[in-house]
Amino acid sequence: MRAFLDESSCVLGAERQLYLVGAAILEAGTCDDVREELRPLLLPGQVKLHWTDESTRRRQRIVDAIVSLEPINVIVSHVSERQHKTERFRRKCLEQMYYEFVSMELHDVTLESRSPTQDGKDLAHIIALRSRGLDERIRLSHRRGGDEPLLWIADAVLGAVNSARLGDPAHLDALRGSILLQERTPESLGE
Repeated sequence: MRAFLDESSCVLGAERQLYLVGAAILEAGTCDDVREELRPLLLPGQVKLHWTDESTRRRQRIVDAIVSLEPINVIVSHVSERQHKTERFRRKCLEQMYYEFVSMELHDVTLESRSPTQDGKDLAHIIALRSRGLDERIRLSHRRGGDEPLLWIADAVLGAVNSARLGDPAHLDALRGSILLQERTPESLGE
């Protein structure tokens, strides 16, 4: 099994914010076929699928494609007081996600590349977690969203979660059967 992760965030009222990390989990042997199924979803000139850039009609087409591909999706969230910097919340969500992966015997993790400095922080984080007992077999790699279509799945699932929070649950309802786990970090505040 392989996991492909993306993140998202949204404001929850005047005082709280939500940070989400989503993972699309696929059998390693199906990854190339799934990539080939996702690539035709790109519009001319589009580098990658990104939920916030898509129309309602396109979102439905993307969701339909994801449902037909049958990935397993895992979502970890963290609710906090509103803050400008969210890197700490990313680490909390990733840490919980990594431990979930270990329990699933999943060790191959691909994150969407952000910048060399931020990617380096992700690697330093996993090294720190290993020193605290995280399974040494967890391997991280980073790929640009335009180079790895499998990252688009997590982006769409998290986009559907955010759309549901804004009052449009149809996309999330369609994806709900693919969501194996949706949980919060232990330090998360209530909404």
